[in-house]
Amino acid sequence: MVTAATSPHVSGEAVGVGRSVATAWLSQHGAEYGLCRIHRNEPWYCELRTNAIDRRCLRIYADPTHRTLGSGSDRR
Repeated sequence: MVTAATSPHVSGEAVGVGRSVATAWLSQHGAEYGLCRIHRNEPWYCELRTNAIDRRCLRIYADPTHRTLGSGSDRR
């Protein structure tokens, strides 16, 4: 379970942007900078995935309850 203390925001590995043109831009171009949408139900939320720069973003989880932080499959 992700808590305020374990959130990727705390370590600087996640960003939340307002629902706007910025969200649409990140969905389209974020992988070029290693920023990937992680949760289908949170289009404004992206996490740093440096491998995405070369390989694109991979799995999108339905919501935060469908992932385990720190697991090998989660870190793309």
